[in-house]
Amino acid sequence: MKGIFRCYLCLLALPLLHGCAEPTPPPSQATAPEAVEVRTMRVEPGSWLHSFKSYGLVTPAEEYDISVEVSATVKTVLFREGQTIQAGDVLLTLDDKKLRFKLDGARASVEEARANYEQAGSTHKRNQSIYATGVISEQNFLQSESRLKSSKANLSRAMSAYDIATEELADAEVRSPVNGVATRRDIESGQNVTPADRLGVIRVMDALRVEVFVSQKDINHVHVGMIAMVTSPGVPGQVFSGRVDQVASAAEAATGNFEVGVVVDDAGGLLRDGMSAMVKFEGKPQQDILAIPRNALVDRGRQLIVYKVLDNVTQAVEPVLGVGNSEWIPVFAGLKSGDELVVSNLRLISDGQAIRRSNIDTKSDTSPAD
Repeated sequence: MKGIFRCYLCLLALPLLHGCAEPTPPPSQATAPEAVEVRTMRVEPGSWLHSFKSYGLVTPAEEYDISVEVSATVKTVLFREGQTIQAGDVLLTLDDKKLRFKLDGARASVEEARANYEQAGSTHKRNQSIYATGVISEQNFLQSESRLKSSKANLSRAMSAYDIATEELADAEVRSPVNGVATRRDIESGQNVTPADRLGVIRVMDALRVEVFVSQKDINHVHVGMIAMVTSPGVPGQVFSGRVDQVASAAEAATGNFEVGVVVDDAGGLLRDGMSAMVKFEGKPQQDILAIPRNALVDRGRQLIVYKVLDNVTQAVEPVLGVGNSEWIPVFAGLKSGDELVVSNLRLISDGQAIRRSNIDTKSDTSPAD
């Protein structure tokens, strides 16, 4: 009976002991993610100047083929391969014996034709004065007039032949019309030559050319006549003005690139054949173009995205991009004027990341120099 009573007391004490125990604390709340400090910028429309570069080699803009104007025998050759040539230098002489005979004959023909013309003129003048008196017939008068016209035509032909013979004799000395360097000599003394023969080649050095290849994404920005800037490591610190003189209509099958020729009109003797060169092209400025710096782009799963800021939280956006330069790239869709982008600490940023700003940049000129 005492045992039952002690058990009963224990049961009564349990609620009392429970009431005196420490209350169980509520589960702890999760800690909010820490905001990342970043720099941001506002996207604003501005002017866009599409520029791009290509590389090539300096070559002569023109080559002059040495040839003759008349068929003759070469008497002397006065140039050699590698020789610097000045305009007016005699390159070769031809045997002019036959040409001098031809000129002498042409001179004699002119003298004879002039004498005939003067005689016909004197006769016609006399007939003209006595025709009115009836001493000569109308037929004789008209015959003298015809002879005068015929002798005049003969004199004209003889003088033309004399001029041609004079020019041919002058052409017996072949002179260079250009400044340059003789790169080929295909003639020796004693050879018979004709106007169809190429006797040598002179590379013209007054104007130089740079041959470059432009990718298909840039080729529509290039046109004949546009200005381009040329630099070469062989002439450090110098920038030369060039102009596009040729744009290929089709790409090379092997590379998909288009050949473009740029002429440098005045290199001041500094650029030389065979030097490497860089050509910078600049297209026409476009207005109200949104562009973003390349350092705002990140590669996430082979997609180029930017992080836009909304209410201090990032949002991943994949914009539609155009062809940019080394620092900036135009945006065609996905962003609008006034959008705020993260431009620093992008390795710490993901979609939905809280941020705090260290500063906000605004860039209105979206076409900085490349």
